[in-house]
Amino acid sequence: MKNLLTNCLVVSLLVCAGLSCKLGGLIPGKTNYFEGDSAQKAAAAIREKIGKPFNTAEVFIDKDEFRVHAQDPNNPKNLDEYKYVAGFVTGPNPVKLNGMNENLEKSSFPYDEINFAAIPEFARQAIEQAGIEDGKIYRMTFQRGFALTETGAGSLGNARWHIEIKGTREDVSAAADPKGKLLGVDLSRTSRAKDYKVITKEELQKAQDALKNALGADTQVLEILIYETSVSWSIPNRQNPNVQDSYQYGINGLTNKELMKMPTIKTSIREDFSLSEINLPDAAVFVQKAKERTNMPDATVSVISIRRELISVTGKVFHTTYRVSLKKGVNEGGVEYDNNGNEIRVYRNGKIVSEKK
Repeated sequence: MKNLLTNCLVVSLLVCAGLSCKLGGLIPGKTNYFEGDSAQKAAAAIREKIGKPFNTAEVFIDKDEFRVHAQDPNNPKNLDEYKYVAGFVTGPNPVKLNGMNENLEKSSFPYDEINFAAIPEFARQAIEQAGIEDGKIYRMTFQRGFALTETGAGSLGNARWHIEIKGTREDVSAAADPKGKLLGVDLSRTSRAKDYKVITKEELQKAQDALKNALGADTQVLEILIYETSVSWSIPNRQNPNVQDSYQYGINGLTNKELMKMPTIKTSIREDFSLSEINLPDAAVFVQKAKERTNMPDATVSVISIRRELISVTGKVFHTTYRVSLKKGVNEGGVEYDNNGNEIRVYRNGKIVSEKK
């Protein structure tokens, strides 16, 4: 009897082990959607499940999950969630709309225009450009960016991937367009950003070259503002000069701040000027001259503003000027220069102490 029980137990264990092996072969292991063709397969499976072309309000991917919020092609007012899990698609499950996506026609994007096959490559590029210790993709989210328009606010901006990269000591984020082109990596939370300064001849030259390469040397500018860590340009929009585009250069290189188009305010005492008219690295020289002139050698730069302003009302003469504003404790000072570096006036705590006649 004892031998019979022992034999039955052995047989049972062998049967269980065999079933486990077979089932283990049927159940897929963990999927890394940031490598190979895993994301492409998941996207195709959800597309096949829905069966018709559709728009998406959000695609969410992490190491364990591939999730899509899809506009119902049969009832466009509805948003449904689909998940790709272990080789199978679940859904549709209803999704409640909120202030960010209540207008699905404007906040969604054609699903078939997203290049899921590009994910491994731009993920690799993002990690490489991030340059952080043991950096790995944590998750990705595809959706329209937040924007303010004349008719409202919400997910109404350009559609793009938001990529989160985590390292052992610091984290960064990146962005890519629907076709898979990496748009940039945000290093603003890294130790490199803490030490970064833009007011050097070398960095200002890079900033100038970047904008000229992007827009052309003859691009018209309304104003340039230089801070300790960034340069920003206000530029008339080429399609509608009544609004302006804003570009910025800093630790992340050249970026276009697309949050909101500001109106262009024209005045009789200012006019546009061309990028080719100025040499941005001169600003670094003017800062040193201003510190010496105001006797504020340890001051920090509040802002350097570059504008083309009226200097003679009768003759309607305009000059491009650099105004260097400095701050040290409670004291403020500054010097205004023309485009050739000649001093125009000196300020101290809100008063003009010297002015060229």
